[in-house]
Formats: sequence, C-alpha cells, structure tokens
Amino acid sequence: MSKSSLWGMNKEYKGFEIEEFGNSFLFSPVVWDILLEKYLPNERKTSYGYTKSIIGDRILTMMLNDKINFCDCVYDRICWELSNQQIFFTKDKNIVAKNILDFINFNYKYSKDSDGEFLLGFEHIIERFSDMAESIKDLDINENLFFIFKNTSVDDNVECWFQKYDNEECNYIKSSLIELNEIVIEFVFIKNGMIDTFKNNIEYFKQLNLK
Repeated sequence: MSKSSLWGMNKEYKGFEIEEFGNSFLFSPVVWDILLEKYLPNERKTSYGYTKSIIGDRILTMMLNDKINFCDCVYDRICWELSNQQIFFTKDKNIVAKNILDFINFNYKYSKDSDGEFLLGFEHIIERFSDMAESIKDLDINENLFFIFKNTSVDDNVECWFQKYDNEECNYIKSSLIELNEIVIEFVFIKNGMIDTFKNNIEYFKQLNLK
C-alpha cells in the first residue's frame, strides 16, 4: 500500500522526510473528491452517471484549480495546495494546521462518496487529517524553514527536487532545490491568515539573488 509523508526543507534548501503516514488515499484523494463535489458538482458525473476523479484527468484538474484559486475559502485553498505538494513556510504552520481541521469541520456535507457514505464521517479519515495537523504544528522552525506534504510513495517527484546524478559515483547524491534550473514547484505565501501569492522555485531564488 502506498504511503504519504511530511517533508522538511532547511535553510540550504535541502529536503528530507520527517514523518510517514500509511495509506496515501486518506488525505489528498479525500480533499480532491470533496472539492469536486463542492465546486464542480455538474462536472463530476459522466453522462452514464459514473463519478469522475481528477486522478489522471488533466482537464478536470485545471478546472478545479481555477475554481479554488478564485474562491475565498481559506481552508479549501490551503488543503488544495497541500495536496498539490506545494512548499509552505514553517512560520505559517499554525495557520495551515488550523485550516486542515477547519476543512474537516466545515465540509462534511460535501463528502458523500459514490456509495452514499460521508467520507468525513469515517474515524480513520478524521484521524489522518488530525494527525497531519499535529505533525505540522510540531515542526521545529529552526530545523525546517519550509515543509511539503508528499502525496504518495508511488512516485518520486519530491525526492527528485533534492537529488542529482553524480557521474563519477554513478549514483544519486543529495542536492539543493537551488541547483534545479527548471520550474518544478511553487512557494505559498500567506498574509493575514490567507493565501496571498505564489512564486515558483526559479522566481523565488531570483528574488533572493540566489540564481
């Protein structure tokens, strides 16, 4: 079974796994299903009555992203960006943790699955959201200036930000996000408790004169 994990990134922009969570389907896919039902209910069903998922559906993902980016619901926006493996500043950890809990507290009615069961009525799903919120609140800002929620152990997207191939050693070695010369992810800027803007990794390091 695939797992998800919480990653930290230090002042050298090197990343490392902090905590692992079993069963990766208990956070991001739950977030995606709820947000689809809330913002795109008419797009969620096929003409034959089947329920769509954004997994593997690029068009539906883009449509939902547009809806979330222009909504004013903080907890929906924060959980959406977490599920997209964006980089958050650890100084905002309490805001992020609070909004993870707000997501499960205020989105119950949108969480009905294809079997008619409410996802946010299941104890193990509530427990996963709560555990994530606690783990984020417990982050040490002196060790981790940033954090990322990695969706699943099935792919190595996040790991690839922090490693490079060494031709002499014929192996992968640890590296910094600064060393990448392509856009791979965005930093999330929070102001007055709300998402204010984003900067991709290239833009962010340029403004710091690190590129």
